[in-house]
Amino acid sequence: MTTGRTRTGLPAPVTELVGRDALVADTAGHVLGPDRVVTLAGPGGVGKTVLALEVARRCRARHAFPVAVARLGDVTRAEELHREVVHAVGITDQSSADPVDVLLDHLRDRELLLVLDNCEHLAEAAGDLCALLLEEAPGVRVLATSRHHLGIAGERTVVVPPLSLVGGPGSDAMRLLLRRAEAAGRATRSAPADEAALAELVEWSSGLPLVLELIAVRLGGGMAPRDVLDRLDGGRLLATRTRRVRSHHRTLEQTLDWSYALCSPEQQRLLARVSVFAGGFSLAAAEEVCAGDGIGAHEVLDLLADLVAKSLVNAGPDGRYHQLQPIREHGRRRLAALGEQDRVRDAHSACFRALAARYAASWYSPDEVALLGAAHDEMPNFRAALNHCATTPERAELGLGLLTDLGRLRVQFFHALLGEFRTWLTTLLDLAPVRPSPERVGATATLGWIALCQGSQDAARAALAHCRELVGPAEVAPVVFLEGAWATLVEDDPRGITLLGRAVELADSPGDRGQFKLIKALAAGFHGDERTGADATADCLADARAAGATWAASWARWACGLVPLRHGDPARAVEWFRESLETQVALREQWGSTWSYEAIAWAQAAVAERDPSASGVLESTAELLGAAVALQEATGVAIGGLVPFKRRREAARRTVVASVGETRFEEAFGRGAAMDREAVHVLALRPRVRRVALADLTTRQREIALLVAAGHPNHVIASRLHLSVSTVENHLTALFAKVGVANRVELAAWVAART
Repeated sequence: MTTGRTRTGLPAPVTELVGRDALVADTAGHVLGPDRVVTLAGPGGVGKTVLALEVARRCRARHAFPVAVARLGDVTRAEELHREVVHAVGITDQSSADPVDVLLDHLRDRELLLVLDNCEHLAEAAGDLCALLLEEAPGVRVLATSRHHLGIAGERTVVVPPLSLVGGPGSDAMRLLLRRAEAAGRATRSAPADEAALAELVEWSSGLPLVLELIAVRLGGGMAPRDVLDRLDGGRLLATRTRRVRSHHRTLEQTLDWSYALCSPEQQRLLARVSVFAGGFSLAAAEEVCAGDGIGAHEVLDLLADLVAKSLVNAGPDGRYHQLQPIREHGRRRLAALGEQDRVRDAHSACFRALAARYAASWYSPDEVALLGAAHDEMPNFRAALNHCATTPERAELGLGLLTDLGRLRVQFFHALLGEFRTWLTTLLDLAPVRPSPERVGATATLGWIALCQGSQDAARAALAHCRELVGPAEVAPVVFLEGAWATLVEDDPRGITLLGRAVELADSPGDRGQFKLIKALAAGFHGDERTGADATADCLADARAAGATWAASWARWACGLVPLRHGDPARAVEWFRESLETQVALREQWGSTWSYEAIAWAQAAVAERDPSASGVLESTAELLGAAVALQEATGVAIGGLVPFKRRREAARRTVVASVGETRFEEAFGRGAAMDREAVHVLALRPRVRRVALADLTTRQREIALLVAAGHPNHVIASRLHLSVSTVENHLTALFAKVGVANRVELAAWVAART
């Protein structure tokens, strides 16, 4: 079963590759040939990433398997590498299982080209993962970029050389320099003296594309080639006129040092400070984190513009800023040399802690989905902040507060990060002081709620017990909420309705109140009488609609479906669950749709149990159950830990088996389990279960339906009603569609059930 959509991560090429055609073709040949792990190895600044993406495009064009790109430059730990690959591949993993096991289970029978970019700082972990993929997933090929090979059996290392210096004015390195300099604004014509200096610049560059790019910026800005050369090497290259063999690392470092030296003190300080950001940053974040001690907040914008002009920072079309990895690493070293590393990283963590709090405070609004998207875009920075918070016990509570607020936003559900959140919460709780701080109480309750949703009763029980140790008999909203959720989902106890109602009263923000109302509505739907369920679910839906919270409203509709399901109108329940599903699929969220598939199966089974004319939906119901079970197993949710859900599933299964038999049920269940998500969505929306009564038919349709039920053929019906046979046939076609049946026999059964 497909558990998500593979994210290709292959942007359109921005600039033309120069001098790499043969290398691209050869590397693509290795990737598509017998070499299942190919590593592009070379020094920083040699262009490995650009080359890897072009090879991936070439492979995708020649072979139709999907491509996934995992960018590892901001990843610092092995478990983060594994989760980044899981997300890059498009796996929806809601479990606490080892991400490596999740990845192998998903890829074992699939074809994929996986690009692992910037592996050098994680070479051992990346190598171990590649070795497992070689052994366990024969259809997977890996293209890695690193400053050195991964060192595993079966690896093909392709050394990425600098651009050729051979050929003088026609060399690859010279062509790149001139093209980039012209793009930066330099005139195409050169004086003879300039041409000589350009040739020495190219030689000095060692053919490293990043070095040539930075030189081109200076040439485009108006500096003469000889002036650039003098400043790059202090005049030594011109003085000796010798062809020295240069260290590529030294060349890059010297170029970055030179670019840094050409910056003003304020530009230098900002360049060092922005290195703390991961995955890009906004102007507002730069102003908050990087201002102070020599840089005014009002100066950050102009200083950033200066760094963009010098190609030391890239400005994206979305208003965010980014840095190339070698430049960012150079900035980190400068930041440490300035003695500002801890202070700026503290400021970065505080900034993103505050951002998470703002998101949590305002999500229950028309901005809900936009905030979820923004939080996803900032996840590299949230992770960088959490990594910093995990360095000392004093910082751990700040990390717990950050995670709790992201949990209140429900990022972990919408973007399938439950396993990652649970790992972070456990790590920081183990590190933080054991005291009844709001951060520890909130984080422990969040951990328990995540464990409950995963069906992990032992972990949820331990979290709930720790919450009570921390707060004693006091009524604290997140703890009362967890108690109510436990009573509902594990103990299958109606008292959960009362506890969750109390949590609603204790909530101190509209978002928390809306979330608690939703779970109270679920509890009332599963355990309350019809009036209690109807009131709770209607209140939840009205609240979400009034707030304009689209995703929350989709879940409220899901809760609304439970009441007619339990109290005699399952056809209406199907429609509620389908309305919920339509929104969830449109939003491309990765949690609720799985449960909507399951609930539609419950309701369809109940429809068929009440109305024999609807028995035609039973095999598709079994398929839908198979699909839902497979999705939940693949994403790591154990429904056995969610007692009312499990009870409903078992009831639906009994209904289908009683009608079609065990063998047909298992066959249909297996077909559903093999479907991809798109096919499951189509299946869930058909056949339409219609709530049509005899009174809803036109007079003529009702007359024909009654005559069909009495056993009369079409020509007799035509004679009795003074119609032509073709007119009767047309009426029957419309009747079949309106009632939701396939033939005369089913129509007769439908009439018999209503007369």
